[in-house]
Amino acid sequence: MNPGTPKSQKDELMTPDELERVEQTALSMVVQALTDYRDAAATIFREETDRPQDIAEDVTREAIESMGFSGLRDRLYGKVDVKKAIYVFLPKAQHVALMLDAKAEKYNGNRTATIQMSQTSMRVKMRRAGKIIDEPGKLQMEIRRGERLFYVVTMIAKFVYEEHDSSHRLRQIIVACIPNGRLQQKYNPDPDDTIWLAGRNAPTLNEDFRVRLSYARLLDKAKWRVQQVPVSGAP
Repeated sequence: MNPGTPKSQKDELMTPDELERVEQTALSMVVQALTDYRDAAATIFREETDRPQDIAEDVTREAIESMGFSGLRDRLYGKVDVKKAIYVFLPKAQHVALMLDAKAEKYNGNRTATIQMSQTSMRVKMRRAGKIIDEPGKLQMEIRRGERLFYVVTMIAKFVYEEHDSSHRLRQIIVACIPNGRLQQKYNPDPDDTIWLAGRNAPTLNEDFRVRLSYARLLDKAKWRVQQVPVSGAP
């Protein structure tokens, strides 16, 4: 159980299969929101002069707001761009803490997504430079607000672009759903069975630990967890 979650709540928790259905449904909602907003996103990338990362964050928020998810007023905290308490219907309404982070990378940067440990509830088990890494995620697996128990669903939306003259041309949007830490045994049980790759931090410089989510490895575990949103006009 997560720290701070009373033992009496243990029986309320979903089974792993139920939790995956919640994650899959939430992912389909986010993908649909970005699909509906992709033309506007492409225009914004082409016309705005802000940094691509700033544009990606703005576009992600606007896409979610435009779709109008069934939301609640409960306030959430976390180091991601979109933090939203929503309902997911399966068909019973489930409380979900949607944690959606946006990233922008130049074309060909479409095989991994770099995350901080504050953006996952999973433990990162892997080998790096010959050493075994077992780093705990800093995000909770579920969050309680009053009598509501929210299941944390974490996603990364990556906007892949290329520079064209003085503008940025959006090529594709890749959305990946990082498994909740309760699914650790299925997705990353040990350092040799992992969905992670070494991050872009330098341990010798005491930089904060980061890790890269491998799309290919995640797809091997579950085909639905990584989805692409095609952009009009992109090859």
